[in-house]
Amino acid sequence: MKFLPVLCFVLLAACAAHPPKPGGGEATAIAAANDVLIFRDSDEWKARFRFAADAPVWAFARSAMLRAEQRPWRRESWEVMTPGVSLERVGDFDAFVAADGDVPREVMIRFRPLAKDLVADYDPAIRLSDGTLALYGGHFKSFPKESREAVAALREPQDYPTRIALTAGGTPLLFDGQRVTRADDVGDNYVYVGEVAMSPDDPVATILDPGLPAWISTRLRNFTPAVFRDFETQMGPHKSGRPMVIASWAGTDFAGASTGGSVSPGMITMRIEGKQLLKETPGALNQMRWFIAHEAAHFWLGETVDYATPDEAWITEGGADYLAMQAAVRADASYDAKAFMADARSDCIAALAKGSLADARRRNDQRAYYACGALFAKAVDDAGRPHGKGFADFVRGLIRDDADGRVTGAEWLSAARAFGVSDARIGRIEAMIAGKVDAAPAIDALVAD
Repeated sequence: MKFLPVLCFVLLAACAAHPPKPGGGEATAIAAANDVLIFRDSDEWKARFRFAADAPVWAFARSAMLRAEQRPWRRESWEVMTPGVSLERVGDFDAFVAADGDVPREVMIRFRPLAKDLVADYDPAIRLSDGTLALYGGHFKSFPKESREAVAALREPQDYPTRIALTAGGTPLLFDGQRVTRADDVGDNYVYVGEVAMSPDDPVATILDPGLPAWISTRLRNFTPAVFRDFETQMGPHKSGRPMVIASWAGTDFAGASTGGSVSPGMITMRIEGKQLLKETPGALNQMRWFIAHEAAHFWLGETVDYATPDEAWITEGGADYLAMQAAVRADASYDAKAFMADARSDCIAALAKGSLADARRRNDQRAYYACGALFAKAVDDAGRPHGKGFADFVRGLIRDDADGRVTGAEWLSAARAFGVSDARIGRIEAMIAGKVDAAPAIDALVAD
């Protein structure tokens, strides 16, 4: 959805962007794996599927609809070249379906990279105005079923081991932060096709559409590596390879200002459009900085150390929000941090009026984790200030002390107590998580100066 007067960010959270794994451990019992090679043949893109088993139907695990058109996207992009197999929509899934018997063990398609928004999934391609693009590997994963009826009855995708590789006839690729000519083990990631100028010590590969307004390119080129360097200085190294940030420009057909964003492992994407963005405005700049900083923070608080259960998403989402707010202030002292925290306060109060923070996910109130979690992060930041420490130092300690990369709510609270948060404030956080509190006075006491 686009709004004329404001800059709108649409985030694909991990829980929405990744299809759930099957519950029965099916993939671990299968020794063989499908092989998919995505390649450019002259001016055409093709993909060769080599299936590890015989099946009359191979359904695609990621089968989201086009956001605007509300129809399957593969028919607009893919063309099956192999006789005896067709691409069909079966229930909630796109699928290769055999005309008779089983789908051939090898199927070839040609495809036109499609740079369109999908519902709660990654765009198949990200195309820049100079013709370079990034392709998403996860859309080439499929799983076998015994019949069309079996696929139609499914409500969730199934997992099946798949090896995905991509090559572009010698054209340079950027994958997992490295320059290569063939990307192996692509999995649920993007591969950028084209040359990227970067030095060995760059903390992030920043790819900016040459069609972007000059002020956006300049600001993003300066801010993006700076925020990654700041976070590394504050929290130590993250465990991922070199991250990649791609910002594409969709033109000025839209009269307002719109920036969509998504995050996949190791990569942040932005799709920017709108006539209002031809001139720099403080609001648009602050939103872009905040978005990049929030997602950059997840390389530490989310990937290097993560929550133990989805009910504890306040650990990562609220923490990343707070780190992003601090980064925005460092970039521009006029950034209104008080307004940011006031929004967190009001949104957390509204969320807790509906129930506990622990149950927010079950009532589809994801905002609760961001808002209340940011308040918890501020309480930690306030506790460290007399000792010259801050919330980033607290996160550094979580990373240092947690061997398995998972932090439970109880472990977070224990670390917060050790960092200097008082027992009274720990008790207020526990009450907010459990929903046994009058939220407004509890929050005011939690983050009182």
